[in-house]
Amino acid sequence: MNKFRWSMFGLIVAAAAISVIITINQNSKNYEETQEDTSPVLETMDEEVDFETTDEEYTEEPALENEEVLYKLGLGPASKREDVMKTMHSMTHQKVVSEEKWYNLEMNSENINALYNFIDDSEIIDYKSELLKIVGNWKEGNFDNIVEEHNFLWGEQNGNVGKATGVLTPDKKLNLSRRTFNKQ
Repeated sequence: MNKFRWSMFGLIVAAAAISVIITINQNSKNYEETQEDTSPVLETMDEEVDFETTDEEYTEEPALENEEVLYKLGLGPASKREDVMKTMHSMTHQKVVSEEKWYNLEMNSENINALYNFIDDSEIIDYKSELLKIVGNWKEGNFDNIVEEHNFLWGEQNGNVGKATGVLTPDKKLNLSRRTFNKQ
């Protein structure tokens, strides 16, 4: 009977591992499909055309850099308000005390600026002004309302464990950076 239990346990673990691998594979395919080149095809002309660009007009490199940052934050062209709020919520974990923290994203100026620009440029995100106000505060280095901001984001995601109860002190932040989170 004991061998049967271990066999069943092994089968369940194997099935779970396979489903995780399949899910990751499907998500990567979906992401790749959204990243396909959708730029219009230009027809060629018989004449030679000389295009001049100035340094001010060339913005491809910063755009690509911003895309990389957004990818690390879990955001892309198909992201909606829920995705943005999850990212913002994860960033607040470096600043607040709460019972449980499941995700952690670094709250640095590069991530904050990319997030702000993403929200500002988006045409489909609702609560846009509220989210821009929160991230705008972060851009200015203002974390006075970080507990309330965390709890707003947490509540919008129907949080039931991990409500913020205070602001982390610098020594707690250092320990937090060395800690592993429950889910990443």
